Amino acid sequence: CADRLLDVSRETLARQIWDEVAVVTGLPSAMPPWQIVRERRATFAATPAENAKRPGAATAWSNLALAGDWTATGLPATIEGAIRSGNRAADLLSRS
Repeated sequence: CADRLLDVSRETLARQIWDEVAVVTGLPSAMPPWQIVRERRATFAATPAENAKRPGAATAWSNLALAGDWTATGLPATIEGAIRSGNRAADLLSRS
């Protein structure tokens, strides 16, 4: 969980991240310009109980589908989840 990183300084976090990138890519250890943005409410905690509440795309109406990062996508509430959800909703509506 990212909560453990909330109290780590921005500089320390940037250094840790860049050190890992440099090792994997072979890039120099000198850090390029960087920016850290923290958003405590960026995603909800996707616990099993919360995931069970997320609806799928299908509704009781054939011309209405749900889409959004908050729906049951198999992913956290992220842009990737929103894209997956939108694709599912469009696919569902194209078949109705």
